[in-house]
Amino acid sequence: MQNTPKEWQVLKRIRNKVQRHNPNTIVPLGDDAFVFKNFPGYSVIAQDMMVEDVHFRLDYSSAFDLGHKALAVNLSDLAAMGAQPHFAQVSLAIPKEITESWLDEFYQGMTALADRFGVEIAGGDLCASPRGVIIDVSVHGSCEKPITRHGTQSGDILLSSGPLGISNTGLRALNEDRKAEFPQATERHLRPMPRLDLLADLRKHADKIHALMDCSDGLCNDALILANKPYGNGSAPQSLGIHFYPDQFPLHDETQRMAHLNKAHEYALWGGEDYELLMAISPEHRSLFPQWTEVGQFTESPGVFLIHGDAKEEIQSFKGWKHF
Repeated sequence: MQNTPKEWQVLKRIRNKVQRHNPNTIVPLGDDAFVFKNFPGYSVIAQDMMVEDVHFRLDYSSAFDLGHKALAVNLSDLAAMGAQPHFAQVSLAIPKEITESWLDEFYQGMTALADRFGVEIAGGDLCASPRGVIIDVSVHGSCEKPITRHGTQSGDILLSSGPLGISNTGLRALNEDRKAEFPQATERHLRPMPRLDLLADLRKHADKIHALMDCSDGLCNDALILANKPYGNGSAPQSLGIHFYPDQFPLHDETQRMAHLNKAHEYALWGGEDYELLMAISPEHRSLFPQWTEVGQFTESPGVFLIHGDAKEEIQSFKGWKHF
């Protein structure tokens, strides 16, 4: 977007809307770059992009929804590292039909969530797009001890911090024009809430957590990431097996109603965009996280199975979101 007086006014309005005072800020938003004093511990950075008609549609996502969600998915990555967020940078590419009122609403949605967690919008970029809205957000946080997704051990149990499959329930309701029938599910899809409320417990018990990540691509696909051991000392990578317990999946009432005669647990396995946290932890430390739900266990033997009582069903066809 070429800098004309009109664009300067738009940028000034955005700056006035998002600027906050953080005690670590040295040179605030509005200069060539944002400068801040480092926070104690390690710096943690995450970044996610959202593209119209790939990640969202404007016919059911309001500008407020998109402002909220674009920041939320990034804050979820920080939560999954056990990190406290501080700053965010936001870049937007917008087509000519996007209005200034749409931009106002977008930043209202973003700052409402940012203020909830003490995050300051520290900069970004605004430019024209020949087609569709593109949103690119990066966040900066800090932590004393990062909790990674690598470290799962055979015998570890898999815990979920909350309901799975509800975002996919909401997406289906939106696509079928049934938003009024599934209000909580559509809310969870349009405005997910990053589980930063769990940071205190995660930090307190960080040395007991073997692996942690947020659930963005469906339970099965993300659990497989936790099951993969990284390369080490020149050895070949190893993959643990997984036993899922579908009868124990934390399913929202609206998910079960949407599924009806179908298998409701499929929504959790393949749905994605729940942004709950998934944890691998030894069974002996299960009591440290009483509010979390046990959804599976990692095994030394390879293979992914659904355990229904005494029955064992192998998953051989993998579904869910494919980026390419």
